[in-house]
Amino acid sequence: MYLDLDRTPAGRSELDVAGTVALGLGEGFAPEATISGELTLQNLESRVLASGTLQASGMAECARCLSAFAMRWDVPVELMVLRDPHSNETEGDTLLILQRDGEVDLAESLRESAALAYPQMTICRDECRGLCASCGADLNDGPCGCVEEPVDPRWEGLP
Repeated sequence: MYLDLDRTPAGRSELDVAGTVALGLGEGFAPEATISGELTLQNLESRVLASGTLQASGMAECARCLSAFAMRWDVPVELMVLRDPHSNETEGDTLLILQRDGEVDLAESLRESAALAYPQMTICRDECRGLCASCGADLNDGPCGCVEEPVDPRWEGLP
């Protein structure tokens, strides 16, 4: 996942992106993601702007039933490659890369974008019933047979 500054035409162009990055988010999260899509490049005099929305996919663990499942999520990308390494320029939340010429490795910037876009709650499907709070059985496979205790009426309004 490289951007060749010397071969990027002036003005607007497209860059196809495809590859795998290690997310490094910890246990229970997708260890790596496959990223694909297309970024729009604006090659200006002193900088190259890259923006677009990529698609990421990877294996995740359901927060309700703890089963592994394949997950997809959108990764918004906005980054700027500055050609002047001594520039003090900032652009809000845009990721900055300093590179005068040659190839720029986008893997770390794309890894960061994919990690930031990773959903906080990973659920295998909307109708996932999760695990029994008493015995830990997967309720998606059917009822577990535990006797339901009466619910304290103060908690009835909670989901």
